[in-house]
Amino acid sequence: MKTTVLAAALVLSLAGLVEAQGFGRERERQRIPWANSIEKAGSDAGGRDFFGRKRDPVEKKYIFVYVRPLNEDSEPREFANCADVMEAIDGPWGFLKLDFDKENAIQRAWGIKTSPALVGCDLHGNDFVKVAGISSHNPPTVLRNTPALVQAYQAKLKAEFQKAMDLVKSDEEKGAKLLVDICLTGKTGYKEVSDCQAKLGEITEIAFKKGELASAVSPETGAEYFEDLTKVYRTTPPGAKAEVILALLDHARGNVQPAIQRLLKVAKYDARLLKAEVDAAGKALDEISKAGDAKIEAALQGPDKALAREVIRKLAKDYAGTEAGKHANDAAK
Repeated sequence: MKTTVLAAALVLSLAGLVEAQGFGRERERQRIPWANSIEKAGSDAGGRDFFGRKRDPVEKKYIFVYVRPLNEDSEPREFANCADVMEAIDGPWGFLKLDFDKENAIQRAWGIKTSPALVGCDLHGNDFVKVAGISSHNPPTVLRNTPALVQAYQAKLKAEFQKAMDLVKSDEEKGAKLLVDICLTGKTGYKEVSDCQAKLGEITEIAFKKGELASAVSPETGAEYFEDLTKVYRTTPPGAKAEVILALLDHARGNVQPAIQRLLKVAKYDARLLKAEVDAAGKALDEISKAGDAKIEAALQGPDKALAREVIRKLAKDYAGTEAGKHANDAAK
């Protein structure tokens, strides 16, 4: 009996030694609870730890993102070999692994242009720390710097939001300028940012009605009015809305390519913050493209084939950036 107990103790000691020496790291690497979406990475249903012990859920506050190259054969050892990563697993961190995709909207918003890359985010998927490549010091850089930056942003946002809302009551014009500044640096998922956007919408409602009246007088007058609005409100919702209206006025005046370029610019805005405006830009692009297709069809129906080809070549340039532009290029061949 004594021999059996000693043997069991020896086995446990050896197992601990193997783990301490790093021979268990391959298994540890499997402990990283990678999720495949921001929503899943930000939740924790509890479960069991490496030793099979029951673990209570932990409130997640940050997300560690690994953007992996498509040709990756195995997960980098720098994760499992990093004490900060192992500690973060049972802390306020969620873990997200994404395949690199230059067309992915979120990765574009983060400014990820190559892989591998690491990103430190808040729970809403806003990036605060980005590092390119994988090395032993990169994971700690993300894990150690992200929390302070997130907390600083949240504190500053609350203070500036309260200041802006108080100022709007006494001086709407100056308060609106502060609201614009908050929206320009605002991040998705924060109530203060969405409230700022809503308040700007209220403040600018009369301004847009005046713009409609100006446009009714003449497209030129309306264009001048909305041009001023885009300069004041820039990439906030009212500014993006003014850009879309201005693009439609440009198209009505025959300035097709400038109109398309305005809409393509709005279409690239972060849809997480400006979904209505991005959708409106896409709809306007479709309308302009349909108008181009109608002109292409009319040209093709004409009796003079040489003239039709010349017209279609011009339409291809005018409607570049739309489906009509592609159709015109095909028809001109």
